[in-house]
Amino acid sequence: MLEQISGVAASLFETKGFESVTMELIAAEADVSKRTLYKHFQSKDAVLAYILETELERDMATFELKLKKESTFRGSVSALLEQSAAWCETHPDYLLPFIRHKFATFDPAAERLNRGDIVQTWIMLIAQGQHIGELNNRLPTEQLAIYFHYLYFGALMRWITNRDLKLKNEFDVIVALFIEGAKA
Repeated sequence: MLEQISGVAASLFETKGFESVTMELIAAEADVSKRTLYKHFQSKDAVLAYILETELERDMATFELKLKKESTFRGSVSALLEQSAAWCETHPDYLLPFIRHKFATFDPAAERLNRGDIVQTWIMLIAQGQHIGELNNRLPTEQLAIYFHYLYFGALMRWITNRDLKLKNEFDVIVALFIEGAKA
């Protein structure tokens, strides 16, 4: 049911534009009652979040992080952020409603280091950087990962609000800022 609804919604968002699509239109096109639709999704923002999170999970699974014993945080995270910038640039009209939904539904207890979250990837990369002496190991890896995540989010928000910027350049800035601030 979720796949059917989200597939129809994705098609509607693409053809009609996110702002033009209503929950009623999604229900009608998915051939489900509004009650059924609202049972699964509280809003069209929630439908969009489901679509993007599913796509992100699928795309992250295909991205291979080849970490060797000597892999640096800078090299690994820069490669990942380049992929992230390319992904974000293919979804520019959906990112703001997606982020708005994530903030509106944020539950610190439920979200704390969610195992499917990109924070887990930051943890892995930072741990590697700490292991090889590139990053400070006096601070907990998880704490640094959360800090890096908010730098990532800040760069993304800056790009969303100013499309003249290059997202990859914004990500390069946060990597440099983080490494200089967290270096050993």
